[in-house]
This record gives sequence, C-alpha cells and structure tokens, in this order.
Amino acid sequence: MDTQHDIIHLGSRSHERWSVQREVFAVTSKEISTEEGTSLGLFGKCVMCWHYDFWKNIPENRRVGCRVVCLFHHHLVERFDDPQIVGAMCLNSRMFAALRSRQPAKWTARVHTGGAEDAIPYARRSYATPKIRLLVAGNGHASVPLMQSMRGPSGTVTSARKGTDMILPLAQRLNPERYAWVFVGPGWSCYGHALNKIGFTVIQPGTLPDPEHYRYFGEGDIYLLLSRQEGVPLTLLETMGLGIWPISTQVGIAPEIIIHGHNGYLVAPPTNESSERFLDVVADQISSLTSEMLAHSRKTIVASVSDFKWTRFKMQVDQFLSFVFNGL
Repeated sequence: MDTQHDIIHLGSRSHERWSVQREVFAVTSKEISTEEGTSLGLFGKCVMCWHYDFWKNIPENRRVGCRVVCLFHHHLVERFDDPQIVGAMCLNSRMFAALRSRQPAKWTARVHTGGAEDAIPYARRSYATPKIRLLVAGNGHASVPLMQSMRGPSGTVTSARKGTDMILPLAQRLNPERYAWVFVGPGWSCYGHALNKIGFTVIQPGTLPDPEHYRYFGEGDIYLLLSRQEGVPLTLLETMGLGIWPISTQVGIAPEIIIHGHNGYLVAPPTNESSERFLDVVADQISSLTSEMLAHSRKTIVASVSDFKWTRFKMQVDQFLSFVFNGL
C-alpha cells in the first residue's frame, strides 16, 4: 500500500525534527498540519494521526465520515473510545495491552520503531576528560498529564516527566571528581549550570539541529533515562545503538529490551514516596560501573537493539494501515 498517496497523514510541523518527526517521515514523506486539515477539510478520508490532539483540533464539521488510525504514545488511552478512531498503533507492550482492553473490538497493533541506527554515522568524542560521562538527552520540558510540576534549580516551574527533578539530588550522591555530565536537547541548561557550580564537568551544547545532536551522543558512557512516562523513547534506542550502557526507569520499551545487569540496568520510576530510594538505587547502579565494564559491554548492547530499524517500522505500519483501511 502506498501510504503517501492513499492516506492523509495528520501531524504537526512544530515537533522537534530529531524525535517524533523522524518516525513520521519513516512512514510518509508528506504530512498536513491541523491548520491545513481544517482549511481543506478531511471529509470521508482515511487518516493516519500521529497524536490524538492533532485529530481533536480539527473541527467536527471538517472531519465528517473519516476513518482514523491513531498512534498512542504513553497516555490518553480513553481517547480510543472516539468512534472515528478505528485503529490504534502503539510502541510498547504495556500500551498495547491497555488499548486492547479498552476497546477489544477495534484494531490494535504494537509496532517497533527504528532508532538504533540513527546516531552511528555522527557520534564521536571531542571532549577530553578521564571521567565517566553521564548522558541525559531528549526534551527536558516534556510534561506529565495530571502530575504537579516541580521547581527546578532556576526557581522556574519545570516539567517532571523526564525526571528533571531527580538530576541535582542524584548528583549530590556522586563524586564530581569521577563523573561528568552530558546534556543534549532543550530544557536542561539550568541543570548543567547548577552541576558545574558544584564541581562537575559538564558538556552542554544545548538544542541542536538534526543530525548535529547525534555527535554529542558519542560523548556518553552511561545513558540516564529517569522518566516517569515514555512511549519508546527514541533516545534509548539511539544511545544503545552506540553501545552506551542504559540506566533506565521501567517505562516504554525499556523493560522489553533491557535485561537487567546484562545490557543495562532497570529501576522503578520515582514517586513522591519512593524518590529517596530511587535516587539511592540509581547512584549505586552508576557507582557499580567501571570504564572497563562499560567498554566490555558495548557489543552486547548494540546487538540487543539490532532489530530496531526504520525499514522494519515502515513495513509494520504499512501492513497495519493496509489491513485496517483496505481489509487486506
């Protein structure tokens, strides 16, 4: 099935090009925004929607008779009740089970994104320091629905979804003579500055265009994923594709690809009641990893994500769209 011609892809050009949009363009090279969908109308069309909010923002009188397949990331399960959403794709098994339980009569699919190959051509190490580097990447501004925001070191209200509130308390449990921090993406600058003030080496390029940010992934030795909610995330696959040891909360696909102690470490996401225990566990996990262990494990980590390629993702999405819309 030719998804570019037979299906309207409803997305948002405001997304950061180096994360969600990479998934979009693995499936189709053309998308329309909600503004374009509103002005042109989507009457009776087959629509692939990258996020339910894009579909919701099209006025009802401009989307009459449509049939929609929507990607569900890590929340909004109840939106699957929308009668025009005839099928759902998701990126991890937990979400797949929740969607199928919610609407057993509708089509659901677990699709496997690419990502493991993306950083390989660009990643390199430019900064000279003998310290073990802790890499934090992604959008630090990302929010958690229905979760109270917490205050970051600058005093401004910051998001808690990516575990930004865990950064400084975790650092206080580590030796600045042994560890450096690498921050890649928006929303981390205040944390980098605060860590620098207490003696940590900090590598912080800020927000970079695709694919320049991948160069700095090569600076990492340990990838820290402290999130409370995730769909994949792509940064986990991108860094593991480089052989970087992950320390990850049990979110998204992390429990499906990380075998604890073999190709990474897993830890339960922090809650208000468990945050101190969470920080102690992560600090112990970091401290247990030597440079020799990290180097020895690289091939194992790379091999564990070798199937997460964009060609596989596109094939799975194409097959599901054909099945739902064409009955194939």
